[in-house]
Amino acid sequence: MRTQLPVSEPLAGGYHFYAFPLAIMGTDERAKDWILSNYIHLAHDPDPETSVPFCFYLYDYAISPWLDVVRNTRDWLRAMGTDPVEFCRAAVHAGYYVYLNLDDYFIPSRPGHQVRHGSHDLLICGADDERSVFTSFGYTKNDVMRRAELTFDELRQGYLSLDTVPNDCPQVYLYRPDKDADYTFNFSLVRRSFEDYLDAANVSEQFDMFRVPWERSYGIACYPPLQRYLTDYTEGNTEGDIRYLHILWEHKRLMTLRTERMAELLGGDFAVLADEARGLEKQAFRLRNKMFFREAAGRASEFGGAEIEQLDHMRSTEQRLLEQAVARLRAAVR
Repeated sequence: MRTQLPVSEPLAGGYHFYAFPLAIMGTDERAKDWILSNYIHLAHDPDPETSVPFCFYLYDYAISPWLDVVRNTRDWLRAMGTDPVEFCRAAVHAGYYVYLNLDDYFIPSRPGHQVRHGSHDLLICGADDERSVFTSFGYTKNDVMRRAELTFDELRQGYLSLDTVPNDCPQVYLYRPDKDADYTFNFSLVRRSFEDYLDAANVSEQFDMFRVPWERSYGIACYPPLQRYLTDYTEGNTEGDIRYLHILWEHKRLMTLRTERMAELLGGDFAVLADEARGLEKQAFRLRNKMFFREAAGRASEFGGAEIEQLDHMRSTEQRLLEQAVARLRAAVR
């Protein structure tokens, strides 16, 4: 039996934990309104030991009306005596994508293959029983998100190796698109999210019935710590981490798509706001690429005060853009 499940290029892909659900939802064009009604909040973690310093904030990246989700763990599979290969085969043939962590050392597409041990997440989206091969999706050695192959034995080795290799991600989640879902663009939610973003509100407090709120910088308040990071980077006091500017660019790209969608649905002045959003996206993209080039050139290329100052201009523009969007949404949508 051979099954290949479709994946799309995710609208945001800086981290696998949100790229994978977006890549699955993106196979259904109708899911775009839900995506654009969300992925507005940003959070910066001041903890120097964090593995996710700057990112979109959602309470749970797996929750969406467009996904059926089954949450398993490595402990559950172990307790049930379930072989990981047979589990993944059965899931894929039943139409489920499998999100799990494997040891890079055994995964041919990953940078650590046969070089170093380390836990990393991967999406299994295909299975070919005759060839004993799975299809995976995720970032590869060339930092490109694409499909790749790994054998049944490689998956088993990569999975079982994490019994001894440090691994903070025990999830074995199953995702399957919900074709019966229905969700139209949520203007009220977008307006409230814009307001929270402008207020730098701790949006994790909305979910304190489930867990202790996170102490982070949120929304518009993410700009100062981002500037501090870039200052340290340009002065040679910290390592280059492209994720900061990549996430910034993804956020502005989604804001462009969001304002374009509002212009399509509501018309009027939202077309002007979409133009401003595209300008912010271009600025963020240029900043991201400048950092890429600087790292590729061994930090020989120019990157410094002008780029850090540009974030001030972006913050001012974004604040004005969102304030205007909030005012127009209040007037247009009751």
